[in-house]
This record gives sequence, C-alpha cells and structure tokens, in this order.
Amino acid sequence: MPYKHFSEKEIYAIEIYKKEWYNHSQIAKKLNRCHTSINRLVAKYSSPKTWIFYASLCIKQRKELRAKVNKNNRSRIKNTNLELFILKYIKKYWSPEQIAWRWKIETNEKISKDTIYKYIYENHPQLVKKYFRRKWKKYKFSKLDKYQLNNRKMIDNRPKIVDTRERIWDWEWDTIIWIRWWSKQVILTNVERKSWYLLANKIKDKSWNSVLEGTIELFKNIPKYKQKTITYDNWREFCEHRMIEYFTNLDVYFAHPYSSWERWTNENTNWLLRQFVPKKTDFENISQNQLKYYISLINFRPRKRLNYKTPYEVFFSKNLKLCSSW
Repeated sequence: MPYKHFSEKEIYAIEIYKKEWYNHSQIAKKLNRCHTSINRLVAKYSSPKTWIFYASLCIKQRKELRAKVNKNNRSRIKNTNLELFILKYIKKYWSPEQIAWRWKIETNEKISKDTIYKYIYENHPQLVKKYFRRKWKKYKFSKLDKYQLNNRKMIDNRPKIVDTRERIWDWEWDTIIWIRWWSKQVILTNVERKSWYLLANKIKDKSWNSVLEGTIELFKNIPKYKQKTITYDNWREFCEHRMIEYFTNLDVYFAHPYSSWERWTNENTNWLLRQFVPKKTDFENISQNQLKYYISLINFRPRKRLNYKTPYEVFFSKNLKLCSSW
C-alpha cells in the first residue's frame, strides 16, 4: 500500500464516496487501499449518535488521540535510562533522529524523533541553542513571500537553449552580503553560464537603484551580442527589473523561491570568491581594485569543466568548441 496512515485528502474522499452509496470494497479500489483498513477507520471514527462518518470529526479525533499519545510518550522519558541516553548524546551533538535510531538498535524499543524534539523543547530548552544545528531557527521554505515582484518572467519561460549551455550569452546573478549595523555593503556578482566568466563589483547597499547602477556598470564593456538572458533570485531589489532590461540588452528571468540550485553556476562561483573574501570579512576593508584582482585570479584560473581552459579564454574566444558542450 502507498501509505500506512490515511491522509486528510483520503478521509474526505471516503466521506464523499459513502454519501454516494459506494460500499467499502468499492472505495478501497478507488483509493488503492485495503477494505479492512477502511472498515476499521469508519467504525472507529463514526459519530456515536448517528453512526454517520464525518471526515472533519475523524481528523479532529485523530489529532487529539495523537496528541495524547505523544504526551504520554514524553512523560515516560522522565527519570529513566532513556532520558539519560538522550541527554548524553544531545551533548555530543547528535540529532534527535540519530538518537532515536540508536536507541532502537541498542534496546529494540521505538521512540519517535519528534517525541525527543518536543521533550527537549519542553524540559531542556537551554540545550537547543547550544547543541542543535538550527538553534530555534524555523524552516522558511513553506512560508509565503512577504512581497511579490510584479511582471516576473519565471525560469520556466526561459529559452530551452539556455539549459544546454551552447552559447556564451546567458548570465546568472547573485549577491554576497556583509550584514552589520554599521555596514550594508554588498558584492554584486554575475556569472556567464557556459564560460563561467565572472563579473563583480561592490555596491553601497541592496537598494534597487544601487543594483541597477551596479548592473549597468558591469555590462557596459561587454559586447551586446553576449547579453541575452540573466536569471535572478527573488529579492525586492529587483522591483525595477524592467529598468535593467531597458538599460541593458538582457532578458530578465527569475528562479523559483528557495531554489538556489536553479542558479548553481553562480552559487559555485561565489564559493570560489569566498576563498579571498571569507564570510566574516568586512567589505569596507576591500577596495574595488582588490576585488578586481580577486576576480582576475578566478577568471584566469584553468577549469576542469572547461577542459582546462580559463573562463577568460572561453568567453572571449570565437571558437565555442574550446569547452565541453554542457
């Protein structure tokens, strides 16, 4: 069977099918489930007065039962060998998932990683910031954007030839940020996808007008026929992306939110630049000339992916066979 537990979507489907007078065997075939599982679900969560199955009531009761079980599981941890085991390995920087599996291997008893998480949050919150990797930080990939850029052209609409890396005309954008209250300077980076040729300069902040001026400055000496597309991240400094298209010869496209792998050429090149500009470097201590020197070191360094040609040689060569087809 595809899933052990019924999803909320399946539970609502069962209610609808029962209202249409399908029997449990017919419902099971439609949901690719065992009819005995549906029998147990309906019998357990039907209304006690009318014996009618309501999906909303079923979901509510399941959540209450799960919360009760979780509470009992957390309470059984206290003052036991399991508590000592958890605290011992939390202080060795093990994750709750690693602890849960190790406990099962050593004792043949099951414990959920979520139970361990909730136990630590409730009883030993001081350990979270010291020993957990995320340190109370929440995952953001499921949140809606706080702002939306108007008239965006998404990467899905980008010409397919860009993915093949057959031409030296397509770019990716990113920023390297130094965030301190006394300094908001940013390094603006642009990388060409086929040749891996890097353009970068330092701008005073992340405002849209600084990004616009910095982009125009970077591309003013690049031949127009080598300016076709550029792929951006979803940051608000691109609210005037139409102005960038107007002042340059570039068609602007946007990667999907929280999908940095769609601009991995630039992400990889930023990592190379970090060799010279480590994460705790104050950008105010780096001059434009120093930055140009670091960029030249990267652009004149042979690359395995370019058949040991340099990005400079490939970018300014008329022979596109200098590098591999990808």
